[in-house]
Amino acid sequence: MKKIILLVSAAVVSIAASAQSITIVQKGQEVLSVSPSTVDEIVFSMDEPTGTVASGGSQAVNGKWCSIGTSITWYNNNVSTAGGRFTRGYQDRVMDRLAFKEFANVGDNGGCIAGSVNKPVEADYYSIEHGINDWGHGVAVGTIDDYINGTNNGTFAADYRRLIDKIYSLNPKAKVVLCTPRKGCGFSGYLPAHWYDEHKGIHLEDYAKLIRQIAEYESLPVADFFSLCGGDHNLVQLSIDEALHPNDDGYQLMANVLVKAFEKIIVE
Repeated sequence: MKKIILLVSAAVVSIAASAQSITIVQKGQEVLSVSPSTVDEIVFSMDEPTGTVASGGSQAVNGKWCSIGTSITWYNNNVSTAGGRFTRGYQDRVMDRLAFKEFANVGDNGGCIAGSVNKPVEADYYSIEHGINDWGHGVAVGTIDDYINGTNNGTFAADYRRLIDKIYSLNPKAKVVLCTPRKGCGFSGYLPAHWYDEHKGIHLEDYAKLIRQIAEYESLPVADFFSLCGGDHNLVQLSIDEALHPNDDGYQLMANVLVKAFEKIIVE
């Protein structure tokens, strides 16, 4: 027999006298289902939890996650600057399901990948979200050969290599997820009118294709935000400012995609 402790502010429990199971739902997600015959006592508490639920909900991850990226990443720790247009970033939503032991957000508001090369901190897991600002500034994409050969020619590919090298210098055993850029457009002329338009001689998809090539070369998982986090029919509805920064629905889509990529490399 067991005791179940519930946080009354965070969970809903469904109990009936003739029920065949007791189900606990947290933030809309079922986290525990048990037979009443196995329960001695149900205790309701206002205290913060002291552990994680093992049979569903958040999975404890014994490691630190360093999240690298643009303002889309930066916003997670700066929600108050968004004027109430969304409530949480994608990282907090990821951690609803993957409870990393520690978390560091080194997102660069308005930054390109070159500006992130020296931002990573020592961690066990890393995610890289870059490309949209490089497109906005017209940074040359470069080629997979620029990445492989470390040409250091100022292209997106060359700077991606510098960033990856920095990560592995901090932790040679690091687990890394590469994220393609989320589709975006507008933002007062910073980007073109449509995500598929050419901008300064470059298409946003060119960065996404290169990132997939790098991932294949390095045998790293991809969180394909470009393909899975909004398209022509709904991108505006998933964004707070025309179609650049996500709203709550947009961030949740990103979190869903990133969780699946992380699950491929998490070490139990």
